[in-house]
Amino acid sequence: MASRLLITTTLFFCSILSFGQQFEGTGYLAILKRAGKYNIMDHNEIPNFEYQTSHNKNLVALRNNFNLDSIAGFGNEASRLLNLLHWVHNSVSHDGQHESGIKKINAKTILDAVRTKHIGVSCGELATTLNDCYLAMGWASRKIYCFPKDSLNNDNDSHVIDVVFLSSKKKWIWVDPTNDAYVMDEKGELLSIEEVRERLITNKPLIVNPDANWNHRNSMTKDYYLDIYMAKNLYRLYCPLKSEFDYETEGINKSIVYITLLPLDYHKKTNFKTQNNNNPDLKKTFYNIYNPDIFWQTPKDE
Repeated sequence: MASRLLITTTLFFCSILSFGQQFEGTGYLAILKRAGKYNIMDHNEIPNFEYQTSHNKNLVALRNNFNLDSIAGFGNEASRLLNLLHWVHNSVSHDGQHESGIKKINAKTILDAVRTKHIGVSCGELATTLNDCYLAMGWASRKIYCFPKDSLNNDNDSHVIDVVFLSSKKKWIWVDPTNDAYVMDEKGELLSIEEVRERLITNKPLIVNPDANWNHRNSMTKDYYLDIYMAKNLYRLYCPLKSEFDYETEGINKSIVYITLLPLDYHKKTNFKTQNNNNPDLKKTFYNIYNPDIFWQTPKDE
């Protein structure tokens, strides 16, 4: 039974988890619980988050060319958001074992490549696709990179999902296009990443939508998806400062800014502002903060 579980679960996500990591899975929630505390007194100022307007020509073309209005439908806000989640999941298969070769990180390029080359893409490329679709439809949304603590530097696995701001509830909600997944409380209310993380730590009820799945081959259950896999990867989070079409595509003299949210338990000494200059043509700047209120702040226009 254990070997069968190992074979199945290695297919689900962005990279293969070693047997040791799978065996250690029962301890991931304990690691997350030790990382429950943040520092709400951290008032370091970061640049403003930005969400591209749906009037951007690339987003207008995306909305029209892929008939996003029809896909979203005409129900309430939550149903329209989830219809787009389902469509991206059903349109784009996931392949966490191979590079897609796609150079431009935007929904149009990814959707075109998937349709013409019949390839799967990474969880990050799936998250980019859904994020651009939400922006095109006028919703504020963000691509969220989810990482483990990995104090031994031997876990190369991570996951990327999205959050979209649900105006009717004045909150961010969790949407995972790789697994067609969203998360609810015991009353059926849609939850944010922050709420899911807190509920995992405090043992409060969590429900994953029953049709959550990987590539229509394997169901996503709460016991594995949240209690093990995402418990592991909700330790450290970061996201692009600007949520806009093509923002993360590399280019000469390109500069990309990310905001990282760290728990007080984080084991590495980290400066407030760091830069990754490994690529001379691309400068990456990270602002490292410990205050979730800053990281999860409401979009300015809401």
